[in-house]
Amino acid sequence: MISLPKFNQASSNRTGPVSRCRTIAFGAASAVAILLSNSPLTMADEACSQMQVLLAIAPNHREDVMAYIAPRLKQKLGVDIVAEAVGSVVMRDQIAAQGSNPRITIAHWDVPIGIDVCDKGGCAPIDFNRAPNLKALPDWAFSKNAAGQPVVLTAGVVGVGILYNEDELKKHNIAPPQSWSDLTRAEYSGRLGITAPQSSMGTAALVMLAKINGGGETKIEPGFDATKAILPKNTVFTWSSEMSNLFQLGDLWLAVNSNNIAPALRAKGLPIYFVLPKEGSPTVNTGISLIKGAPCEAAAYEYLNLYFSDEFQALRMASGTASPLRSSYKLLTPQQQSELGIGPDDLDKFISLDWRAINEARPAWLERWAREMH
Repeated sequence: MISLPKFNQASSNRTGPVSRCRTIAFGAASAVAILLSNSPLTMADEACSQMQVLLAIAPNHREDVMAYIAPRLKQKLGVDIVAEAVGSVVMRDQIAAQGSNPRITIAHWDVPIGIDVCDKGGCAPIDFNRAPNLKALPDWAFSKNAAGQPVVLTAGVVGVGILYNEDELKKHNIAPPQSWSDLTRAEYSGRLGITAPQSSMGTAALVMLAKINGGGETKIEPGFDATKAILPKNTVFTWSSEMSNLFQLGDLWLAVNSNNIAPALRAKGLPIYFVLPKEGSPTVNTGISLIKGAPCEAAAYEYLNLYFSDEFQALRMASGTASPLRSSYKLLTPQQQSELGIGPDDLDKFISLDWRAINEARPAWLERWAREMH
């Protein structure tokens, strides 16, 4: 089991409204001293005492950040983390509202949302030399801007596949699914849930169904045809909270959604397990970006280096979120590995989608879904 030393978190575990990184007035002599210093810190970094971070909503995410990263950042740089867990769309809107004077330094958004915001100039390029642990990331685990600079890092691997209730399938002598094509099996009819494409998970599933039927990101027709073959008598939901309620009520025995949901549902007492279909699992990974023009740059790089340490990544996996770093899996106990349900060798089975092409086409897909899917 991953264990952590205990820290006094009184100064860093803050839950109140997010406020701008406080600044300290400098005299002329102090300013000159900073400008002439060989230190990599800028004057804004010297003034930073709080750094605002928006976290993806995931099991124990804020708790893990505040227990592991916050005290180390405070000890090394004297900076407190002010963290809030919100959805990716809310993050995008909050950051857009701040314009050219952002107060939020780090955003943990879904990679598709991050790519969209960064393509519009909202992100700062990330220098891997300033956070050495980033150099262990595989090539598929970061997205680049038009200049070839990394702007969105994969913080957690989230694959879309099939969840199932082990007890219900055993009770009815039904074998768990192994393939995307199994979604049409008669014994699942009426007990299967499909995620609508208003959710990124549903969009990924739609594209995957298109891929295995001769289409893809730029040819979505086979995905709609395959979904129509699945939908009769089955349930459509949009958010994982809806799916969780339907599992608890017994209305669903299977559902198309993400791997990181299964450990969280088992923690609630539901025997839900994830199947990575034999054709592969499209990813809707959680990501991290640095916001352009934001304060606390030095603290942000220290945060990134800590976040992508093997120790912290193992901590996140113990909470149910798979890591892009193969080296971190060795720190898991056999029980933690079993609960996660994904090993380092499974990383090769995840499929990266072209989210730039998807982002461009998605509004039209949503309009079509509203017209044709009932």
